[in-house]
Amino acid sequence: MASQESTAAIAPAEASLVNELQKMEEQYEPLLPVEKRLISWSIALGVISLGLLVWVSYTFFPGGH
Repeated sequence: MASQESTAAIAPAEASLVNELQKMEEQYEPLLPVEKRLISWSIALGVISLGLLVWVSYTFFPGGH
């Protein structure tokens, strides 16, 4: 009975959102190898860029550190 009251209190837009999220959890799809490569390249590029920016900061703007 409590579950009926809680679902009745949910707005229709929220109910459809809850249903869509449940469908997404049921339909798990593993990442493709291309997607894994893109993710790893993006992370590596971000780390390298961050390191480069830190190096530029310490090399050309030493007064702020």
